[in-house]
Amino acid sequence: MKIAIVGSGNAGCAHAFKLAERGHLVNLIKTSHTLHESNFDKIVEHKGIYGIDNTESGKKSFQKLNLITRDIKEGLRSVELILVLIQSLHHEKAAKLIAPYIDKETTKIILCVPGNLGSLFFRKELDGVDIILAEGESTPFDARIIEPGVVNILFKNARNAVAFLPNSRKEEGMKYVSKLVDTYGDYRTNIIESALHNPNLIVHTVGVIMSANRIERMKGEFWMYREAFTPSIWNLIRQLDKEKNNVILKFGGKAISYLDACKYRNEKDLNQDSLKVFKSYAENGGPKGPDNLETRFLHEDVVVGLGLLSMLGTEANISTPVTDSLITIASYLVNKDFHSLKRTKEDFGLINHNFQDIYNLINN
Repeated sequence: MKIAIVGSGNAGCAHAFKLAERGHLVNLIKTSHTLHESNFDKIVEHKGIYGIDNTESGKKSFQKLNLITRDIKEGLRSVELILVLIQSLHHEKAAKLIAPYIDKETTKIILCVPGNLGSLFFRKELDGVDIILAEGESTPFDARIIEPGVVNILFKNARNAVAFLPNSRKEEGMKYVSKLVDTYGDYRTNIIESALHNPNLIVHTVGVIMSANRIERMKGEFWMYREAFTPSIWNLIRQLDKEKNNVILKFGGKAISYLDACKYRNEKDLNQDSLKVFKSYAENGGPKGPDNLETRFLHEDVVVGLGLLSMLGTEANISTPVTDSLITIASYLVNKDFHSLKRTKEDFGLINHNFQDIYNLINN
C-alpha cells in the first residue's frame, strides 16, 4: 500500500521503518517545528531511516522511504491509508491541518494510534466525506530515537485491536489495517471501548502521580514500569479500572481489566498470569523514565485519558471519584488545572448529541 504517516517522532519513525521493511511505500510527514528537528533533517539527508531492531535480535538495517516531507499536500497525494502517529493532544489541530489535503479519490481509511477519540476530530473536519475512520489503543511497536536518523525498536506487541467508525464498515476497514502489521486483526466493540482501553490512561497517569517525589529525586534514574507498581498501587489501579469499565459497559463495550488488556497486547500465550506478563514487559520492554514531571505521561495522558474518562462518565451518568481525584492531584503537582483542559462534546463536534445519540453513533 501507499501509506502516509503523520508524525515523525518515536512512533512515526519506528513505524515508517517497519512498514517500509514490509514493502509498503511510505510517506513520512512532519507537521511541526518543535521536537525531533535534527532527527528529521538527518532522515531527509539519508532519504530513509536506520533502525536497530531488538525484536529481531538487535538487527541493524536501513529502510528507504518513498517521501520525507513537510509538504502536507504532497505527502498525502494518492495514498490509500493515513496513519496518524502524533501526541493525542494534537489530534484536533492535525485534523484541521490535513483534512483539506486528503486525497478523497484514493484515501480509504484514516487510522489514529493511540486514538483517544481522535477519529471524531477527523469526522468533524471531513464533514461527511466517505472515508473510514479507525482507532487503535496502542502502537504495534515501542521505540525510541537514539540519535538523529536512528530508531531503536524496543518491543513488538503480540496483538493490537482496532475500532472503526462507522462500525458497519469494520470488515472493510480491517482489510486495510491488517496489511500494516501482523498484530492487527481483532476488533474492539466501538471507539469508546478502544479509547478507554488505552494503557496510558492507567499506567502512565497512576505511575507518575504516585511516584512524583521519586521521579524528582532520581534525576533521570527512574524506571517507572519496574519501580512504581507495588501492591498498594495495584489496589488503586483496580478501583480506577472499575470506573473505566463501568463507562465502557454503559456505552455498549466490553469490560477488560488493565492487566488482562496488557496481557492481550503483550503476550502470545493468553494462559499466562496477567501480572507476571506485566512484570516481564517492565523488565524487558518498558522504557526508562520519565525524568521529570514535565512528561507527557502527565501533561497528555491526564487530559486525553483521565479527562476523557471523566467527561464520558458524566455523559453516561457514571460516578468517577477515583478518576477525578487523580486529575485533581495531578493538577496540584504541577500547578496546572487539568480539569479545565478536559475535552468536551463540543470539541468533538457532538454538542447536540445526548447519551443515546453518542451510543448510536459509535455502535451504528
